[in-house]
Order: sequence, then C-alpha cells, then structure tokens
Amino acid sequence: MTKSISENKFIISLTEEGYYDLFIKDNVEIFVEDMIKIKNAQKELSGKRIPILISGGKYSTTNVDVMKFLAKNENMPYSKVSAYITNSISQKLLGNFYMKINKPERPTRFFNTKEDAVIWLKQYI
Repeated sequence: MTKSISENKFIISLTEEGYYDLFIKDNVEIFVEDMIKIKNAQKELSGKRIPILISGGKYSTTNVDVMKFLAKNENMPYSKVSAYITNSISQKLLGNFYMKINKPERPTRFFNTKEDAVIWLKQYI
C-alpha cells in the first residue's frame, strides 16, 4: 500500500518501488515555504534519502528562489536524485534554466514521460 500526504499545492507519495512521487497540482506556483512542506512530508513518509519523481500539473510553475533552494542537497536532504516530468514548453524552459544556472548538487534529469523518468531513477534505488 502506498502512503501519501496531500497538501494544498501538492500530493507526495512513497511508492512500493522505493521512491517519492511528487505531483504539483494544476495552476499553482511553488514557493520556498512549499518546498519546506515537501521536505517535511518526505521526512514523515520515510525519512530516507531516496529518489524523487516530480511532475507538474497544468500551468504549475515556480521561481528563481525555489530553484536556488532546490539545487542544494542540504535543503532537500531526503532527495537522492531528482527526475522531473515536464508537460509544457514553459516547464522545459524552467528546467533548462535550472540545470544551467543553478547546477543541482544531486543527479537531476528532465523527461517527457513518466516511464522514462522511472527507468532512470530506479538505477539509484
């Protein structure tokens, strides 16, 4: 059985395969305060440093402060690697910006499909 935590802007689950599955809801902007809630949810779900799969809903976005925060391992201690699923051009542009400017400290990749993302992150379980 999969354990989940649902908040106003996101749902995060601990999958049976051993990774966090984070879904950002439609039409929301994620701020640093939301990232702290996500980190606390990871601690509550397992407290282990394991891979995370992140998918954004329609028109969900974030800002430069969040990207700086995300890039540092100390701010996201329960995320071993990050696989993002993008579903819009704006999310892909944000992803490219994040990789080039913020240079995340943990392995990070962006994918068009959940299947490809899961295949990649399972090598880190």
